[in-house]
Amino acid sequence: MWSCRGVGLTRVLAAIRVRSGPVRLVFESPKKFQKKKSLTAQQIKVKQEAAEAAQRKKDELLQELESDEKRLNKKKFFGLF
Repeated sequence: MWSCRGVGLTRVLAAIRVRSGPVRLVFESPKKFQKKKSLTAQQIKVKQEAAEAAQRKKDELLQELESDEKRLNKKKFFGLF
């Protein structure tokens, strides 16, 4: 099943013509669309929050790595090692 929302009647009819076999059309009610839209918005929000959390974790690890590198660079033995 493919969503045809917003593609236009011409494209839908062309897609139906090239199919081999029976074709079923399923129509969506406005209430169902609103519910699906709100679920999608929630999923987008969760995905963005996860991406932000991953970026914060990456930044923290990078800062820790840089501080460890600075600390190790200070412990040179007469500039030889």
